[in-house]
Amino acid sequence: MNTKGFNFLDILVAKWRLGRVENKINKGDKVLDFGCGTQGYLIRDIRQKISYGLGLDADVENSVEGNLEFKKLRYRGKLDLGNKKFNKIVMLAVLEHIEPQKVNNLIAEFGRILENRGQIIMTTPTKLAKPLLVTLARLGVLSKEEIFDHKKYWDWSDINALAKSTGFTVVSYKLFQWGLNSEITMEKI
Repeated sequence: MNTKGFNFLDILVAKWRLGRVENKINKGDKVLDFGCGTQGYLIRDIRQKISYGLGLDADVENSVEGNLEFKKLRYRGKLDLGNKKFNKIVMLAVLEHIEPQKVNNLIAEFGRILENRGQIIMTTPTKLAKPLLVTLARLGVLSKEEIFDHKKYWDWSDINALAKSTGFTVVSYKLFQWGLNSEITMEKI
């Protein structure tokens, strides 16, 4: 979730997404927040609950804050994280910004760094959201930079196919924000 250029409504929607996934994080989890945004909202919000949190984003500054670490990273096909393993990987409003031909590789990389039965928890706008998001961006209500960077809008069949092709199973798929967004949990099998 890149948060540069966000206005009040963008931040409100981002916080709504956070609320959807925070309850899926358990005490002691090791969490990778892929595309954490410049502020790292999620792992900062859950820092008391988790044993370790790593936020990766092309626009974040490298830093360590207690049990949290932030690394500037632009994904280029491999996640070079040493021997770090996670039991949860979170990707909030990021999937739609990735070139579709690179998504399978990224999810496979997540599988490599996830512990057994580890989970990917993500949100992404549905195909139904596209006309509304584009209109709101053109009107300046939402960040144009963020909305016009969307590469693909994902629906249930796309997510299910992605999971199957990368060694995951979808354990939860829920719509929220009036069907404009989806919340997905995939588990490594």
